[in-house]
Amino acid sequence: MNKMKMLLFILLAISLCFADGAWVKGIAQDVHDGDTFKLKVAGQIIKIRMYGVDAPEKNQTYGEEAGKALRNLIEGKEVRLQITDKDRYGRTVGEPWLGDSLNVSLWMIKNGHAWWYKSYSKKRIDFKEAEEEAKVKKLGLWADDKPTAPWEFRKKKNGKKKSKKN
Repeated sequence: MNKMKMLLFILLAISLCFADGAWVKGIAQDVHDGDTFKLKVAGQIIKIRMYGVDAPEKNQTYGEEAGKALRNLIEGKEVRLQITDKDRYGRTVGEPWLGDSLNVSLWMIKNGHAWWYKSYSKKRIDFKEAEEEAKVKKLGLWADDKPTAPWEFRKKKNGKKKSKKN
């Protein structure tokens, strides 16, 4: 019976750790692209969608570069994550930090590796200012005069799939 109580306690503790607003700490691994990676926390692997950013898709212009930038920054390192939500794909949405001072989402925007995802983080003036600064400096994806936002790229891609079926 003691083993059962201990197991229930561990499961409860883990579920509380993943509640909105909670902080978890783990090792970043398997960076998928410029806004998605896995985090190993207490032996569990969690798929993370970064809060407030939308990076180019892997098969989109600048997609590989965005993924490489995030990979070089966080892969294999300890990341603190403030959980904000779950997305429709079941991924944990959160704001990752390296140490106490480097906000990874903000860094990706500021260096031109991702867009500020306004529809999900309207009140983040720091993200807005970082994107404006990256545009002016023509950093990363902003070196292109008219970069295609990932949400527009996905919309076009999904539209093509639908039209092929007809």
